[in-house]
Amino acid sequence: MHVEKSRKAAKFLLHSIELISTKNFSAPELREIRILIQNNTKNLTKSWDEHVN
Repeated sequence: MHVEKSRKAAKFLLHSIELISTKNFSAPELREIRILIQNNTKNLTKSWDEHVN
């Protein structure tokens, strides 16, 4: 999952919610993003599957 905001970027693996890379996000921002992904994994996975199929 790619996350971008202004000049910030992060990449997480969706299934394990593992941070792969980050640029300019602070630790608190990354925690918030991780929580958002955890709370929405089912919908995000469904949307991704629909996108690639």
